[in-house]
Amino acid sequence: MRNKRAGLKPANQADIARRFGLSRMYTYSVIAESQKGPKSNEWRKKFAAYAGMEV
Repeated sequence: MRNKRAGLKPANQADIARRFGLSRMYTYSVIAESQKGPKSNEWRKKFAAYAGMEV
């Protein structure tokens, strides 16, 4: 929400999904940790790097 107000990307999960070419539902489930396994862990790290966060 802070990014959206400040005009920064990613402003929401849809921005993350578009950036990586994934569906919004899959992106949400990876972020919410509903998806388990090495591939989803790899996606979480990529999402965090894109958002400027550390895992």
